[in-house]
Amino acid sequence: MFIYILMFQGYYFKGVGVEYLFNIGFLGTRAPYYMDGIIVYLLLLPILIVFSISFATNRQYGLHRFMQTILFLLTLVAVVFFNYGIHMIENFDNLVLTSSLNHDEAFYLLILQTILSMIMLVLWLSTLLFAISDRRRRALPGFYSRSHKKSGRRLFVVIILAILTILCLYWLVYVT
Repeated sequence: MFIYILMFQGYYFKGVGVEYLFNIGFLGTRAPYYMDGIIVYLLLLPILIVFSISFATNRQYGLHRFMQTILFLLTLVAVVFFNYGIHMIENFDNLVLTSSLNHDEAFYLLILQTILSMIMLVLWLSTLLFAISDRRRRALPGFYSRSHKKSGRRLFVVIILAILTILCLYWLVYVT
């Protein structure tokens, strides 16, 4: 446990220094390097999802399944690190003091972002699990394809909303 705490505070991970992750990032804001990486990934996420959907439309279901699983896991890690960074590493109250946002507005935006992120992750996980069970019953692709597309569209809307709230929070905390 202590080693992980040291790792996230920017000290060492198996003898390799990772201090650069906590320096000013590459997007030209006050955000640390790891936070800029998360934002770039989240900006690319809708494009990657559309690319993954193109596999399914071209009947490459194995690639679609693999890419959706990888995107879910990467998004899970990105959202966890974003929230961990905002709450624990950067200390949200200190971030709000350095921004032009008042504390109540930032707090409500943080609550909205957390709720939307949780809904996104739960909905995505349930879509993946239902797809796995439907595939085992040989109902996907096939009998449940329409239902799977419908849940995928709902999920895509929630993903866009969650990304927009994360970007808004990033902008208000690190840019303004």
